[in-house]
Amino acid sequence: MSTSTDHHVPTHDVPPRDRFGVRTALSVVVASIATFGVLYVILTSGEEVQHVQSIPAQPNPTSQWVAAPVPPPPAPAQAPAPPAPAPAPAPQAPVLAMDAQGYVDSARCDARQRAVAIARTRHATMVVCEASDGTYEYQGVRLRDGAALELDDVRPMAVGFEARNDGTTYRLSPTELVVLSGESMQSRDPVLDYRVG
Repeated sequence: MSTSTDHHVPTHDVPPRDRFGVRTALSVVVASIATFGVLYVILTSGEEVQHVQSIPAQPNPTSQWVAAPVPPPPAPAQAPAPPAPAPAPAPQAPVLAMDAQGYVDSARCDARQRAVAIARTRHATMVVCEASDGTYEYQGVRLRDGAALELDDVRPMAVGFEARNDGTTYRLSPTELVVLSGESMQSRDPVLDYRVG
């Protein structure tokens, strides 16, 4: 049996006119898809813009500034206050010469007496003198004017001496001179110097 080597494969030859029509249809489809894509992008980005525009508007800071109360102007700077003057020093008791009989030119025992207590405060000098018979005498001199007081009703206390003059009592101790009128205190002065003779 004879075989023909010439197999004739049918070719589907598309006329050139038909090929052009397929290309055109494909171009239209691609162009349509591209158009839809562009439209999609435009529409979606348009929604975002609208979304941004839907945020409520913030108040205008200028109008708030105008509407806010105006703060008061700062107080003018004041000059610092001048320093307070230093307090005047407390008056010191004068330095007085003293010997075994008391204060020279002030409260002192005479030559027949022995000074058993010599004291001074800021206001006065005092001396308690003991006579040869064992009795005591109190002498006080006010420094301001030199007024003198001599009392012979004097008793020793546990610490110091007590002198009486009618209703007034003078209590002299190494730390203070207390003056009482009856039971009421008239004055209490610290003792600046106290010597026992």
